Amino acid sequence: MNGRFSRLEVESKPVLAAMEQSEPVQVGNAIRTSQNDMELADDAYRHGRFEHALQMFTKALGKNQSISAAWVGQVQMLVELGEYSEARLWGDKALELFRNHGDLLAAKARACLRQGDKAAAMECSDASMQSPGNTPMRWEARGEVLLPKNPARARDCFDKALADPTADWFDRVVIAREYLFHGRGVLAMEMAQAAVGLKSGHGYCWYVLGTTQEHVGWADQAATSYQRALDLCPGLAQSKDALRVLRSRSIPQRVWRRIGGLFKR
Repeated sequence: MNGRFSRLEVESKPVLAAMEQSEPVQVGNAIRTSQNDMELADDAYRHGRFEHALQMFTKALGKNQSISAAWVGQVQMLVELGEYSEARLWGDKALELFRNHGDLLAAKARACLRQGDKAAAMECSDASMQSPGNTPMRWEARGEVLLPKNPARARDCFDKALADPTADWFDRVVIAREYLFHGRGVLAMEMAQAAVGLKSGHGYCWYVLGTTQEHVGWADQAATSYQRALDLCPGLAQSKDALRVLRSRSIPQRVWRRIGGLFKR
């Protein structure tokens, strides 16, 4: 193993011993538990800070390797960071401990799909749907796996994800980004607008909306969304960079992107 994957290794204890219980860690005068790390990881994920979220999931596992959600989180963040080979490896490692875990299989399905292995993606997604339980994430992954060839069935899966009692505004952000990754700009924008409607005070919602608007060529609207994101969250680096790049484009470039956006459905 090399690269990021080797750095993700938890070296503190043998796996079975570490799975017994969480060990609080002293940080100055405060004690930070694995649960604290998980909360920080979730917050970072919901602000688009995937690298930091990955680090927090890893720290949580360093204290307690029995937290399946932390394993799932690591695979998810590697996918978001575009490191699909390592996401698959990490998913396989986690599945050795949590066999047939539905969310782990769903996360691995997304990694396989984005790596171009459609057969493995469908196999993992099928296994995920057959596993006990039900979560928005499994339907979101299923939708993404189906999206390239069957957008209508994918939409049904996304609707089922959002109908789950545990689904919230961020699931709409996740689906918007999945649509956008596969070039479905208009559908991505609709989902991002729904997220903003539910969480208008969250800067990352506005940033994602801006990315979808820019994708379909709506430069002025995208600039407004990026600026709104910065107003709500001044430290949101993605919005700063996106706004700078957007403003640097010439008028002919903007017009051409707008024309191209008419074909991005």
